[in-house]
Amino acid sequence: MARKLPVNSLRITFEVLEEIVDRNGAGVSELAEAIGRPKSTIYDHITTLYELEYLDQTDGKYHITSDFLRMGDLDRQNRKLYQAANNELRRLADETGEHVSLTVEEHGRAVIIATEEGDQAIPVHIFDGIPMNMHTAAPGKAILAFLPADRITEIIEQHGLKRRTKNTITDPDTLYEELEWIRENNYALDDEERLTGMRSLAVPVIDRDDRVRGSLTIYGPTNRIDDHLFHEEFVDLLLRSGNIVEVLMNYD
Repeated sequence: MARKLPVNSLRITFEVLEEIVDRNGAGVSELAEAIGRPKSTIYDHITTLYELEYLDQTDGKYHITSDFLRMGDLDRQNRKLYQAANNELRRLADETGEHVSLTVEEHGRAVIIATEEGDQAIPVHIFDGIPMNMHTAAPGKAILAFLPADRITEIIEQHGLKRRTKNTITDPDTLYEELEWIRENNYALDDEERLTGMRSLAVPVIDRDDRVRGSLTIYGPTNRIDDHLFHEEFVDLLLRSGNIVEVLMNYD
């Protein structure tokens, strides 16, 4: 059952926007049927969004405009974490040849806010803004391990421990043991836990108040990221970059 919100009309607005994105464009009738709302209600929301220039229309279908891209990118550019990590992301991608990302926690999920691709990176479906359950991949676990204990419990209770692959951790005790290992070693590993055939490793980024602000990640195919890279060379590169990002982020 949907939660009761102070302004329910906003829920409808975002239902409309999300449905338009999921369908790569949609008309009023299609949206009304998909969302289960009267056409007149959907039309009012569509018209308002169109007049505010958050929607455009092409061939009878509405699409979101680049205003959302502008707002998201402006928010990212203004984050101290991103400002501190931007150059390190590019350097890691160049040095490893793989995908590199910067991830933060939002509403109990790990959300990628920046990515860079090395010259060997395979074309996997990873993009800025993608949310992940935190227990399924190294970037999420690297953040989760350094959150307060009550917040860790809250996230697990809210989102559960859903299985993504045969290697996904779905047992709470096993996850807590791994989080303790991450705290001791200051990095996290994901050996085909989110995507079969892919490995990732991540380090947390901690601010001067000992709060985890995000994580840096390298990920690539298992046939290229062998055990030496996975447990030694890439770990050293990430720990170095993580330290640089922390210094830059905490510097005033």
